[in-house]
Amino acid sequence: MIRSLTAAAAAAFLATAAFAQEAAVTDPAAFAEKAAVSNMFEIQSSQLAIEKGVQGEVADFAQRMVDDHTAAGDRMKAAAQSAGVEVPTALDEEHQSKLDSLKSAEGADFTTAYVDAQVQGHEKAVALFDGFAKEGEEGPLKSFATETLPVLQEHEQEIKSIASQ
Repeated sequence: MIRSLTAAAAAAFLATAAFAQEAAVTDPAAFAEKAAVSNMFEIQSSQLAIEKGVQGEVADFAQRMVDDHTAAGDRMKAAAQSAGVEVPTALDEEHQSKLDSLKSAEGADFTTAYVDAQVQGHEKAVALFDGFAKEGEEGPLKSFATETLPVLQEHEQEIKSIASQ
């Protein structure tokens, strides 16, 4: 019992540290890199969910992710270009590994893994965007983060509601 509580406390601490690291990004180039990779993962994993035939509210959520994150990606590219910042065009190793893992899952296992990945991804994205909106360098990317944050918060609440069912 104590060992499991200690493990749970350690996991909670590591998750908090990861979110604090996301929120601590104040450099526009670092923000653009993390935001772009997160955005691409949301799109690609959601396209995969649609291809694998998820049903009901998970399917509706996946389509919303493709639509909303594609639009957000276009706005971010414009903001980054205005700021003179490069935006990555491929997933980093961490997100590619998560996507590869999702590709190998099927049926209910896929749906569970997809929902879990979306919960984690949106928690990190909200922390990243919130931190940059509050502490980031003034400019077009900070404006983008501030404007996009409420939509990401809606996504986070929606996927957490789905996950809790």
